[in-house]
This record gives sequence, structure tokens and C-alpha cells, in this order.
Amino acid sequence: MPVLLIRCPDCDHGYRSLVPPGARTPKVWVCSKCGGRNGQPEGEMPESDHPWSDQSMDACCG
Repeated sequence: MPVLLIRCPDCDHGYRSLVPPGARTPKVWVCSKCGGRNGQPEGEMPESDHPWSDQSMDACCG
């Protein structure tokens, strides 16, 4: 499952968002810090940095 890195241009806060397989990518990204609605995806997290990359979560993305 892709983990996208999102950056808010209003407050420069970076945050992550999951996009489940088959789901549409949001048209508007809302910042979890300032509430701004201008977040911009910067790409996907490397698979090695996935927040649930340990063996107990292999079913998540494997």
C-alpha cells in the first residue's frame, strides 16, 4: 500500500497518507497541522521506510 509524503505549502508541515489499492487519490490534501487545503504530494516513501514494514504487518502490503 503506497504511503505518500505530503507537504503543506502554507506551514511547511510534512505528513504521510496511505492510499489503499483501488482508492482514488484525494483531489484536496488537508494539512494535519494548520488545516490548510493546499497540500502537495512529494512522492512515495521508500518501501524500506514504510511505517509498518516489520514482519507482523506483511499482510498490509505484501
